[in-house]
Amino acid sequence: MSLDFILVAGPLVRASSWEPTARHLREAGYRVQVPDVLAHHQPPPSWRAWNAHLVELISSNNESVLVGHSSASALVADLADKLPCRGLIIVDGEVPPSQGAASPVRPELRDFIGSLAAPDGTLPIWSRWLGDARRTSLVGLDILASDPAAFAEFESGLPRLSVAWFDDTIELANWDRIPAGFIQTSAIYDHAAAEARRRGWPVERLQGTHLHPTLSPAETAGALIAMAHQLVSRP
Repeated sequence: MSLDFILVAGPLVRASSWEPTARHLREAGYRVQVPDVLAHHQPPPSWRAWNAHLVELISSNNESVLVGHSSASALVADLADKLPCRGLIIVDGEVPPSQGAASPVRPELRDFIGSLAAPDGTLPIWSRWLGDARRTSLVGLDILASDPAAFAEFESGLPRLSVAWFDDTIELANWDRIPAGFIQTSAIYDHAAAEARRRGWPVERLQGTHLHPTLSPAETAGALIAMAHQLVSRP
């Protein structure tokens, strides 16, 4: 069965975070798109405008499996109403509402982000948000930082956002008709995996970190292939 993948990164990181997984998918014979909004727009666009820019970067000739990592989960739910779509997979992110307003992050995280803002509202880059060793380990930044050159390259692509950026919403059309699945890679998203199960989605748990698509791309690609075939073959 032929499948195309569109891999969408959360706005806090560059699309390059998906590229290691994309390489494995391409080597397995799949067509893969990894649209990079931040490569074309500085300063970063607003949350509500993000998908308009994504759509400009995506070739939508074939029905694809949309894959959203982290805060891109709501983005792919919105894209499912805008692009030909065979299925949707969330990787270690929130499960968006079935319809209605969707924020970039859940309220508890928004409160934490507010505590990091400078007096003018600017924020440090995302990799500097995590102050404790446990959360750094859950995300996988400690592993990435073990290679200073790779870590420096990773950080150089991270956008600088203001705290007000996170107060925006996008309005989701009802996307419940789209076959959806969830791949959990860190304990950060135990609650989201539980919500996915409640909705009757297939859920796969990988023993890794939030940055699994970057740090363990072969396993991530294998899980995506297996779940995508499961979704498109469901009656």
